[in-house]
Amino acid sequence: MMARPPRILFMAHVRWFNAEAQYALDLAGECLRQGCSVFYYTQSGSPAAAAAEARGIRTFEESGFNAKGLSGACGVFPAIMRLAGILRRNRIDAVEVFRPEGFALVALMCRLLNIPVVRVRGDMRPVRKDILNRLLHTKVASAIVASNTTIAHGLQQRLGCMPLLKTIHGGVDADMFRPEGSKRDIRSEMHFPSDAFLVGILGRLGELKGHRDLIAAAEKLLTAGTRAYFVILAKESSPAADELRKGIGAITGLGKHFGFLDFQQDLSDVLRSFDLGVVASTGSEANCRVGLEWMASGVPLVGTRIGVLPDLIDVGRTGFLVPPRSPEKLAERIEYLADNPAVARQMGLQSRQRVLNYFTIEACAGKHLNIIREFV
Repeated sequence: MMARPPRILFMAHVRWFNAEAQYALDLAGECLRQGCSVFYYTQSGSPAAAAAEARGIRTFEESGFNAKGLSGACGVFPAIMRLAGILRRNRIDAVEVFRPEGFALVALMCRLLNIPVVRVRGDMRPVRKDILNRLLHTKVASAIVASNTTIAHGLQQRLGCMPLLKTIHGGVDADMFRPEGSKRDIRSEMHFPSDAFLVGILGRLGELKGHRDLIAAAEKLLTAGTRAYFVILAKESSPAADELRKGIGAITGLGKHFGFLDFQQDLSDVLRSFDLGVVASTGSEANCRVGLEWMASGVPLVGTRIGVLPDLIDVGRTGFLVPPRSPEKLAERIEYLADNPAVARQMGLQSRQRVLNYFTIEACAGKHLNIIREFV
């Protein structure tokens, strides 16, 4: 084992700031805090590059691995040579790769330079099971990390025995997201009753996030005179918000039970103001940082049986799981917690403890560093 902290390059070359980029960035930031020398490698012009630099992480931008067509193919080899120069000049001890673009060449280059390479898979789509991909994952990579157990099972089913495979969930900053602290008076802002049971859904306003299912669940609860009131929190502005408002407005009386909040800088203050968080996604959720933010804030979670959510939620203790695209089941769980606020509060406390036990960013980084230290 080396005496000094390792020098690690985290590769998440994506155009948009997606869950894989977030996992890599949070991990890099925590490894930096723990004394490692870290470098973040992403696509030119990506929001992830700006986010990494804002955290004081040295960043490299490259477009050669993401270009399409013949020109793209011609650009891959110069890109891999530039990467080799980065690895040598910065005396990189280990590389973690979060995206498939260029992975074959990156892994082979690392092998030639005797640098361990860890493939971190945070994509719910089935992995390719061709012979090249099988060899890359079982023979060339030093280790494979899956961000949830569903991904890990899929890798084993499609690629065969993988003794180097480990499951490491993403983590959340439990000091930033916590039950204690100031709260936003969401009820007053939204003109809700002071005793409203406040239900929130946080994320981008895409079809996969299940906002329409939550609206349908709220419609079912409305006829029962529910105490539940709902807020849609958007992480970014989107025309989809107008469509959702129209859908809510078309249902008599539902508008009085719904509010919207745009992106909030004081997100931790906002989340701890809620009684229940909902993740109603119909697909993806390989990492679900949003779910961890709710839980770390001491808020119980109702989520769909998608991606990492079955790993996060301890059913009956920290929240509930429902089938995706099932407004009826979603309504039942919301109504149960709205009718039993003491149960909801206890689940919130247990959610917080579950995060502290298993899902902090410190724990995530520690597990990754343990893997790297096996090889350097």
